[in-house]
Order: sequence, then structure tokens, then C-alpha cells
Amino acid sequence: MKKTNIFRTLALAAALFVCSYSANAQFEFGISFAGGLTTGDMSAKVPTHTDLLGNTYYGNAHSLLGKQYITNGSSPLLGFAFRFGYRIPINNSEYGEIEPYVELGGFWNRPNKDIREQYDNRADFKYPHYINAPIYIGAQYRYPVTDIIKPYAEFGIGYDLLFISNEFGAGALDDYKYNAKGALSGNVGVGCFFSDYVSLGVYYYGLGNHKISLKETSKVSTDPLVAVAQAESAEEFSTRTSNNPVTHNFGTVALRLNFHFGPHER
Repeated sequence: MKKTNIFRTLALAAALFVCSYSANAQFEFGISFAGGLTTGDMSAKVPTHTDLLGNTYYGNAHSLLGKQYITNGSSPLLGFAFRFGYRIPINNSEYGEIEPYVELGGFWNRPNKDIREQYDNRADFKYPHYINAPIYIGAQYRYPVTDIIKPYAEFGIGYDLLFISNEFGAGALDDYKYNAKGALSGNVGVGCFFSDYVSLGVYYYGLGNHKISLKETSKVSTDPLVAVAQAESAEEFSTRTSNNPVTHNFGTVALRLNFHFGPHER
């Protein structure tokens, strides 16, 4: 038999095997809502400076976060996700189900309340907002304990995009416009279905190591600070005024409510 015929036969056999294995497979769509506590640099404390008048401020010597402290001291994250999956029963679901999936998500947060108050109490100051947009491919395994109770475990790997809004300081202070590079990301989760259409889980998202720098249109002052300003070390001055990227690590432990749509067999 010619090699081409052998390959065709093997390909046909593989196709028939997949078709027979996934004859009961169903497409499934999902939408999820999540809230989570920050990990990594997002959970790190922001240092303070005290000026010559005795006032204490979070952040760098210009009372801003800058790329050195950006995302530190963050509030909890709020998020959502859209998922498209292909549910494959194992032996008519007797041994559970596997669902390969593709997922697009988003998380939003900002500095915590104490840091936001610092900006709100100073005219024309504006604090930054953070948006993570992870894209994952992964797989979920679910096992039916009863007709409606199905514990599950899953993992995903993909890429996270990070967006940081402008950080503004009034007068002669610095104004920062951020560039943030994307990063490799992953997540794991465990939870339980309470019907065919609703599940609840706990997830860890490793949102990656992002390099953050300033856009050329940013305003970064290098003049000596006024007499009442906070003292600034040589290291802080170098980090603030150079545009060498600073790497920040992001993550969250999240509680996630999932809604599932698609045909379900009984």
C-alpha cells in the first residue's frame, strides 16, 4: 500500500474515532461575573513621604504613584468573562464531561480608598484606573454527583493586556501617561454546578509580569523641588525621571459566578 493511502486511512480512522467519541458533544456559551482580592504588586503597600510642613502623602516625591508605584495599593478587582466551549460527555456523562474553551475577560480596579482621597483632596489631581483584559484557551472537567450537582476543575493559559489611564498632578507637578506591555497569563479554578445553567467557583488568575513605561507626551519635571516638598532619594529621582520600564506582577484570587447557555441532555 502506498504511503499516501496509509496516511489517508489513518486520517479517516482518526476522524471516525473523534466523531464517535464526541457524537453527543454540545456547544456551550457562558458569561461570568467575578470579584477578587489583589495579589502580587497590586497588593503591595505604597510608601509615604512627609513634607517639611509635616503633611504625609502616598507615592513619590510629587505625591503621585508614577511607574515605580503604579498599581500598588490597589482596590479589589471587578471582572467579567465571555466563554465559548465544546462540551464532550465521557461515556454518556457517566465519567463526567470535558469542555475545551476559549475565553475573553476583563478586570477593572483603581487605587484604594485612602490613596484616592489624597487625589480628591487636591485640586485638579486625577488618579489612574487599571484594566486587565486576559484571553485564555483552556479546559474544564466536571463530574456529575447528581443530575444537577457537578463539581468541576479547570485551567487556562493565554495573554493579558494591561491598560492604565493617565495620572495627573496639577501645577508644576508631573503628569504621567502610561505604556504597558502585555504578558503571559494563566488561571486555575475549582467550583460546582448547582444546575445545568449556574455554577460558582474560586479562581486564581496570574495576570503576568507587565513592563510599564511612560509615553513621550508625559510631563516629568527634573527641577529641584520647592522647599515644602518631600525629600526624594537619588534612586527615586532616577526611577521617576528615566523612562526605563519597571516590571510589575499582577494577580487576583476571585469568587466567580458563571451562567451557562446551550443544549443539555438528560
